Amino acid sequence: MTHNAQSPLLSHVLLAPQKSAEQVRAFFADHGFEVGEVVATGFALTGPRSAYLETFGTDPGAARPDELPLGRLPREIAAGIAAVVLPAPPDFGPTSY
Repeated sequence: MTHNAQSPLLSHVLLAPQKSAEQVRAFFADHGFEVGEVVATGFALTGPRSAYLETFGTDPGAARPDELPLGRLPREIAAGIAAVVLPAPPDFGPTSY
């Protein structure tokens, strides 16, 4: 599955134990992402490719890494995150018989 430049991308932020989610959520909201409610240990993050490029310095739609790098995030934000993971594209199996 390929994403065009206009398709929003989805990821999931896994929070670090014992850290406040509100500062992390506010950071992503301020950087052009739609931020989901915290459920269990994380929240959904949806945004345009440009927001991912500016925030993480990588295009998650191109290489499809399992996890996004946290190195470009401010230290206090990265400290509140265990990982930002990308869901695997759906596997619909064979499409022709």
